[in-house]
Formats: sequence, C-alpha cells, structure tokens
Amino acid sequence: MNLLTIDKLTAGYGKLTILHDLSLKVEKGQYLGILGPNGSGKSTLVKSIFGLTDIFSGSIKISGQELVGVATENICKRGLAYVPQRQNIFATMTVRDNLLLAVRHLRRPKAHRALQDAYALFPILAERQQQSAGLMSGGERQMLAIALAWLGKPQIMLLDEPSAGLSPLFVIEIFKLLRRLCESGITLVVVEQNARSLLRWCDYAYVLREGKLAFEGSSSQILADEETVKSYLGVGGTAFSQRIAE
Repeated sequence: MNLLTIDKLTAGYGKLTILHDLSLKVEKGQYLGILGPNGSGKSTLVKSIFGLTDIFSGSIKISGQELVGVATENICKRGLAYVPQRQNIFATMTVRDNLLLAVRHLRRPKAHRALQDAYALFPILAERQQQSAGLMSGGERQMLAIALAWLGKPQIMLLDEPSAGLSPLFVIEIFKLLRRLCESGITLVVVEQNARSLLRWCDYAYVLREGKLAFEGSSSQILADEETVKSYLGVGGTAFSQRIAE
C-alpha cells in the first residue's frame, strides 16, 4: 500500500529548478533510501515533501491527501516529521529540556510516559539528560534529533544525511536504530551520501541524478547493477558489493 505518492514533481528555489518531473512512491512500513551524487536533488526532494521549497508543478500526496500548498505546520499534523542535517536540536538547552519541548502538547502523565519511552529506545539520552545538548558528540546529537522527531509519533520520518560527519561506529548505530523504528511501524525516507551504509539496511532505494530519477530497485538489485553503482554512486561495483556483504 502506497503511503506517499509523488507525481511529476518539479521543484526548486525561486527561479532555480532542481527537481524535474520526478515521480516515486513510498510504501507503508518501507525503509526507503534516496541516493545520488552531490547536487542530484536528494535534499531538495525531502524538503519539498515537507513544504520547504517552491513547487512549480506536480503532486505530493500522503494517504491520498495533497500536500502541495499545505503549510509546514499542517504537514506535521498529517503525520510527517523531518530531521534536517544541521540545526536539528536546541544546542543551548539540556537533553531533557529538548525532549520536554517535543511533548509539551501532552498532559503531564502522558508526557512523562513518552519521555520514559524515549529513554528506553535511546538509552544514551537517559545518560545525558542533564547535559547541554550542544556538548554532545555528533552521533549523540543525531540520536537526540531522531528522538525529537519520533516523539511526534509520525507516520513518516524524513531524514537528511543522518550519518554526515559521524564516526563509523555511530553510523552503524544510527542505521540500526532506524531499522528498529521501521520495524515498529514508522515509514522512513532517508537521504544519504553514504550509499554503502544505507544499502546495508534499507529495503528499497531511488537513485537521483541532476534532479531526475536515474534508477530504482531493492538494495540487492542496485548492488547487482554495476553500471548504476559505478556511474551514479561513484564507487566500483563488484568491490562495493563485496564490502556491503562484509
């Protein structure tokens, strides 16, 4: 069942067009990757879904409801959450205060339970709850950003480069965490430059090039197509596939 449908989307910023007549679908419960070289339009795609770009033509629908023209705050109410690559936490506040801000709309007993659920799912945040969020490591800050989005109980989480700047160990932890979130029922759309890591965990991926769809398929299908891997992801096909399997 398709939860999110993008049909013939052309979008960008002002007079600059980044996405050209792009169509794709996201199934409910899917862990979807958006891959491609720098400048391919990956981030513009997720920003467009969240109402942060200029839509020149086309349609974006969640469960059949049109999102084009809907204000970002109302897009949130329709079950979408967005985790940007940068400025995704309140650095001057403590970890606990960040989380409390995310559940401020709940009555105190429900807010307390939500916080406990977050600490159970993100134990590092329980350990750091009294620490200033700005003093956390890059991986810990990313965990906090994902937790803030998760506390809104979205149907779909959109993540822009969640592994950017992280150590290899934290990259693995982030993608394992996202797999657990997907298995709990949240649909994921993950933009990544780190194709090697994402393809180990996602179900399906779209590969963009110059704002257009270049290739799509399951992780195994993408890895099996050496020309696609070499041309669009910038790495050698056979060696890349072997590294993924390790």
